[in-house]
Amino acid sequence: MKKIVLSFVFVASLTACQRDFLDLKPLAQPSVDNFYKTASDFGTAVNGTYDAIQSGSQYGGDFNTLIETRSDNVLDNDPSSNAGLRYNIDRFTEPTTNSIVQNTWGSLYTGINRTNLILDKIDGVTMDAALKNRYKGEAQFIRALSYFNLVRLWGRVPLVLKAAGSTAETRSYVRNEVTEVYAAIEKDLTDAIANLPASYTGADIGRATSGAARGLLGKVYVTEKKYDLAVATLRDLATGTTYRLLPNVADVFSVTNKNNAELLFAVKYRKGGTQGEGHSQWYGTSIGDNIEASLRAAYPAGDKRQPLTLQVPVPSGLNVVPRKYYDELSSTNDVGNDFPVLRFADVLLLYAEALNEVGYQADGEAFRVLNLVRSRAGVAPYTAAQLATKEAFRAAVINERRLELALENDRWFDLLRTGTAVDALKATNITMPAYRVLYAIPKSEIDTYNNPTGFPQNQGY
Repeated sequence: MKKIVLSFVFVASLTACQRDFLDLKPLAQPSVDNFYKTASDFGTAVNGTYDAIQSGSQYGGDFNTLIETRSDNVLDNDPSSNAGLRYNIDRFTEPTTNSIVQNTWGSLYTGINRTNLILDKIDGVTMDAALKNRYKGEAQFIRALSYFNLVRLWGRVPLVLKAAGSTAETRSYVRNEVTEVYAAIEKDLTDAIANLPASYTGADIGRATSGAARGLLGKVYVTEKKYDLAVATLRDLATGTTYRLLPNVADVFSVTNKNNAELLFAVKYRKGGTQGEGHSQWYGTSIGDNIEASLRAAYPAGDKRQPLTLQVPVPSGLNVVPRKYYDELSSTNDVGNDFPVLRFADVLLLYAEALNEVGYQADGEAFRVLNLVRSRAGVAPYTAAQLATKEAFRAAVINERRLELALENDRWFDLLRTGTAVDALKATNITMPAYRVLYAIPKSEIDTYNNPTGFPQNQGY
């Protein structure tokens, strides 16, 4: 995946700065038009879309604050650091000017603009048909993933499916309805499934595959509560042989075992060097333990996943870091863990949840799938006597997702879609105002658009 990052440098100068493209700055159109001419140009541009999600404002770090620390899994215990930017997010007191929220919004739209440029221009260039479809599929996957994160974090957002143009054009953007955004996500992923290969070889290993697109689409359907569609979409993945649970759950996250059979899609990093391909320690802290006690207490005795939440010291560093994301610091003080966006255990739990919602069956397929994850963790399988109703099974799956996917940026979104965020945070002695299930639209965007009807602030802010 190193090629994906290094070959991006030139195209980045053509597409957008890190500040979001919704700041109404028009593109340098002649430069863009002169660049997108060959298959090699589009390969470079596609690499730039991966660079966008690798950003420190997304999977490189800030998603951990905006999604996982926001939940009942992680506690920010340092109110003095960075003027309280992260602490305030954890305590639901961040203002509409919070720079982490603003930079993540901008980074997501920067990446979307890069995908839009590819999809706008690629049909006008002659190249190998299979390669063209692959490039389209990669751009569609990254765009869908970006909008999926946007709509879950902010609700209604501008749905921009063409590259940014003139200032007058960008001033016309409004916040589209959530249903419109999800429809676009579904279309992108459906197209990506058809366009992407099932696997790669050599230096291309780690790019988005048709399996990754199918898994993400299934997750989208579960989020939308379209359970019939989720079952149909996830069935082949959950029952197939392409992906599997590794016998030892800790091996999924090992920096010496990247691209393993459990990962459908991960954001790639490499530590060391001068290209900025590494990242700082995820959930690292020098002030006590920042993992919520309730998370560790939720694991049953002997659960092999619980030790992955324990903080361990990093040699040559001042911090401790959860074992799940342990890596030794490089000479440039970064680490190189990949971030697991979607893995097979997640697919199995989504499939079990959807099966149950379609129709509860005592000791049915949903039980079998759920218990695959539990058995790998070394804990006893559930029986129909323990989970005798649809409601009981639903609660068990959501709890299992917390245990299995801890620190992987799923818990907050699970709380939102199940309507349990306020109560879950109350159990950690944090009062969450109900309106803060969505983040504020950055004040800079509200001020720039100055359109209370078409581009309003989220309620409560």
